[in-house]
Parts: sequence; C-alpha cells; structure tokens
Amino acid sequence: MESRRAVRFRRAPHLVLYWRNDSFVARNYATNDIAPVDSFVCTVLDFCDEWKTLDDIRRAIGDSPWLTRLLRVLAARSLLQLSDRPHDPRVNAMTALDPWNPEAGFFHAATKDVRYWSAAKSARRAAETARESPMPSPLKRYRGAATINLPRPNRDGEFASVVLARRTWRRFSGKPIGLNELATVLGLSGGVQYWVDVGPRELPLKTSPSGGARHPIELYVVARDVTGLRPGLYHYASGRHALERIGAPPASARLRSYVPGSGYFAKASALVFFTAVLKRQLWRYPYSRAYRASLIEAGHVCQTFCLAGTALNLATFSVMALADSRIESDLGIDGIAETVLYAAGLGRRPARSSWAPTPKGELPIRPNRFLR
Repeated sequence: MESRRAVRFRRAPHLVLYWRNDSFVARNYATNDIAPVDSFVCTVLDFCDEWKTLDDIRRAIGDSPWLTRLLRVLAARSLLQLSDRPHDPRVNAMTALDPWNPEAGFFHAATKDVRYWSAAKSARRAAETARESPMPSPLKRYRGAATINLPRPNRDGEFASVVLARRTWRRFSGKPIGLNELATVLGLSGGVQYWVDVGPRELPLKTSPSGGARHPIELYVVARDVTGLRPGLYHYASGRHALERIGAPPASARLRSYVPGSGYFAKASALVFFTAVLKRQLWRYPYSRAYRASLIEAGHVCQTFCLAGTALNLATFSVMALADSRIESDLGIDGIAETVLYAAGLGRRPARSSWAPTPKGELPIRPNRFLR
C-alpha cells in the first residue's frame, strides 16, 4: 500500500460531461455513477489526465484546505481513480470496448436499470400526454402521391399461417411444456445449423442473419415447468445443442422481479434471456455503429424464437422491460462485456382463448380489409 502522501490521482477513463436540465454533470459510464460538477472540478479532472500526486495538483491549481477532501469525494463518486485502490472490474470490462467508446459505452450504461412506471402511473401519464398533445399517427402516408394498390398477400401455406398466428401471450395454462418442444424452439432460433471454414477458424451459421457471422447472441433458459427437465437456470450451448446447468431456479418473487410491471410472464413454463457477447463483434468491427448490430440481432433471434413456438401451438411472448443488473448478476455475467438485451418465453396456451393480449381479458380487434 502506498503512503498517504504518495497516493496518486488520475481521471477515470470513461467520463462524459453534459448538461442535464439545469445542472452540469459528469457520468462515469463504466460504473454508471453520476455527479454534478463545476468549473473547478473540471479543472481538476482535466489536469489529472495522468497519475498526479497531491503536491502536483496543489502546484498546478493552487492549495486549499479542502482540496484533499474534494479529491477523495471525486474518487468516491468514481470520477477519479486512486493509485492505492484496485481498479473496479467494470472499468476493466468497459476498457475492452474502448474502440466503441464513448458513444456505445455511454448509451449502454445510460439505458440500463431504468425505473419503470407502474401500470397505474403509466396510464395516468399517457392520459396527461394525450391532453397536452395528440398521439402520433401509427402510419405514414404521402398524400397526393400516385398510389398502386397491391394484390392481397397469399395466405396459403404453413409459413403464412404461423406468421399470422403469432401473438404476445400474457396468460398461460397450468400445464407444462415438453423438453422436446423447448429443444425445438432453441435449436431453430439459437442453434448452430452449419459451420463454414474461413481459414484458421470455423464460423457458425444460424437461422438468423449476423454481420460477419459474428453471432453475439447467447441464450439462457430459466426452466420453471418443463416436463423432463429439472427446474433451474441453464445456458444453451448452441454448438452442441445442449443445456448447461448454471444455477438453481430463482424463487417466484425473484422471477417476477426480472420483468418489472410484467410479472405475469413469470407464469410461463420457460423464460429465455438473450445476451450479447460484444467482443465477438468488436474483434472485427472497431467502430461504434457495430453496437447497433447486437440490438438488431437480438430482435432477429427473438422473432424466430416466437415463430418457432407459435408453430408448435405454444403461447410465446417477448419483453424488453428488464431488471438488467439483477438478471446479469444471476446469470453470472458482468453486464458490459456480456449484457442482457431481451427476453422471451414459452408456455401452454390457456383453454378457450384464441387471443390473449392482456393478463385478464381480451382486446376487441378488427381485420385490415386491405390485407384480408
């Protein structure tokens, strides 16, 4: 350990400073700490671009009886690093993404672990917003443009019937799904179908497209009620088409907490998390736009997952409102190098229900006469 006088200070490597409402703030997007700062703090941070001692800082920006305390506070808020403290593992993980930073890292951190509104508050907010301004149109039209009416789509065949049958189910029967059904959905959505030889290594080919065949998406299964499978937390080994048990099943309350405001999904037979291993893309694409590919590819895999489940006459759903850090902790991943993006699940359809978009009832619908 270094003596108090020999302790050195350095600016944290993952800082973004910006105006937030009426305050100027600094955010460490590796640790997700945020703090208001002023011009003097900015001067300190700017000077500490490399390791500096307390005497170095005093000589450069002037002495003050509270300077030492300020430096310790900045370190506690993760704006400065201390040479006598071990590095936060989140900083090391974010450093691996530095070719994409700060754009991707800041977005990644700023959109994690948001506070979701309750259903009642969300409804009140929607009503207030509607009074202030009308809801934007869900459709776009070019008025006055020449319009060519298209023939109705061909609805014959198995593919059309599966696509048209896909629903987001929020109610499930009490019957389990079978291991063969879970295996089919996992294999068709996340499994490696072929290997392609590209020289020193083979690359996987799956049913969903992936830029450069990077395939960053991994699947984790919370098996709650699957015939032939012990309840627990599993990783889907896509190359072997096997489940690797990594933990005990979460308690019901814990499972509901994974999907804030949507706890009814916890009654499904299996909940599946889609994570992204970002270094797979970073290895080939050193520009921050590649971060978008992870988000898009999670959507590709999830839609295939839901369609595969629909083809088996199962109740499927997808949900993006997640308790990110809680899930990542239970999966044993760091949330940076590998992060959860999306979730989906499977269950049996409830009896006497052909449409179940709400937890307790059904919504009135009407067909689009231009397509049907």
